[in-house]
Amino acid sequence: MKQMLEYVHGNSLIHRLNPLTKLIFALVTCVACFISSNHLFLLGILLFTIIIAGASGILGRAAGVYKALFILGLFLMLFQLLFTPQGRILFYILPGVPVTDIGLGFSSLLMLRMMAALAPLSLMLMLTPMNELLTAMTHNLKVPYRYAFAVVTALRFIPAFSREMDQIMQAQRSRGHETDTRNPIKKIRVIIPMCIPLLISSVRKVETMAISLETRGFCTGPRSCRKKLGFTLFDILAIILVMAALPVSIIIG
Repeated sequence: MKQMLEYVHGNSLIHRLNPLTKLIFALVTCVACFISSNHLFLLGILLFTIIIAGASGILGRAAGVYKALFILGLFLMLFQLLFTPQGRILFYILPGVPVTDIGLGFSSLLMLRMMAALAPLSLMLMLTPMNELLTAMTHNLKVPYRYAFAVVTALRFIPAFSREMDQIMQAQRSRGHETDTRNPIKKIRVIIPMCIPLLISSVRKVETMAISLETRGFCTGPRSCRKKLGFTLFDILAIILVMAALPVSIIIG
């Protein structure tokens, strides 16, 4: 899932949009997904993000994100099916565990809502450089720099920690430890011992960054930005198109 938070370089029209436009797109579509309970509307939002990914030239990278969201949504759907016995029984998923029409409809809605709400957010992070997002938050939204820096730094650290975990797992494989298993219980048993060196490495990275920020005089005076971010005609059109999703979600229900 580290691809969800890694910027993919590109020069498409969507890459060049203002970071606030892409942030509005992610937030508005997320709110619209929680307002609407229509399966087709949620599926349309999901297909729309896939079209945007294809137009931006990052569909190959985004495919991994959609696959991970689908697996997560499938587990969520199966879990919800086990605890929704109301309605007409369609079939039995396990002996004595029925699948009802109400349970199937609600669990599939939950799955689509989760996928449709998270896909625009991951797409926004893959299309927006973190430094531009930081500039937009501080100079356009007037968010205090220390808070905006904390948010952006957290987003930057997650892929770094994920790569660190991959290196630890590769080191364990080279020592003969079995880490490639499809059994989820065994997978958890393999990952838990590796969290200790990851935690130690994370603390060291945070401490090094804290020392670096102190030596550079973090938040000791006013800040300026090298690049000015403005809105173009395409930004305005994109915002109007995205904002139309809210009344549509309310009307469709």
